[in-house]
Amino acid sequence: MEAVIFDKDGVLVETFYLYYRAYKKIFSELGINITRNDIAKRYGMKGAEIIKQIMNERRINIKEKQLKELTNKKDRLYYEMAEKKLELLPGVIKLLIYLKNKNYKIGIASSAAKEIIEQLLRVMKIKKYFDATISGLEVNSSKPHPEIFLECAKRLKVKPEECIVIEDSVHGIEAAKRAGMKCVAVATGQTSREELQKMKPDWVLNTLKEFNKVEGL
Repeated sequence: MEAVIFDKDGVLVETFYLYYRAYKKIFSELGINITRNDIAKRYGMKGAEIIKQIMNERRINIKEKQLKELTNKKDRLYYEMAEKKLELLPGVIKLLIYLKNKNYKIGIASSAAKEIIEQLLRVMKIKKYFDATISGLEVNSSKPHPEIFLECAKRLKVKPEECIVIEDSVHGIEAAKRAGMKCVAVATGQTSREELQKMKPDWVLNTLKEFNKVEGL
């Protein structure tokens, strides 16, 4: 293996509750009540896709302009809340240091906006560890489509089969497998260990503190 690609939310940081608050606010302003499960079952997808699916479920038509406005508003709300509430998950720093010392190429492939990825790197002071990042807004298709991971591999200048993806969602695991990459599922996000195991990733960890269980790293 030559490279490790991290998802962001639920892997590097757990920010579901911030995203949920942001989604709940934009929908409440439209007179639409959403539940935690509305977001949790779609976690890992692009924000615009999540909004579109929720609107379609309620048989509400949404035009492209409104969809973009709602997505941008959700991102702004999240960004403001996250500035002072980010905290790395257990084992992240130790793993990043280990991978860097072993000369692995390291990437982030997240459905989040580029500005949100950059915010994490800046606030947590971890930008120096990453060789490439890619946002869901830089690709055409949302996870579980493999496009985002394949593009990250290109930016890292490695073959897909030489990559290990670290994910916390069923959509992310499916995308990694479809990209032809090895996948580590970590149960630090919103998906239970049992649900992760059903997707048959190569490894399932409780936290990244257990990364020594990943063969070949």
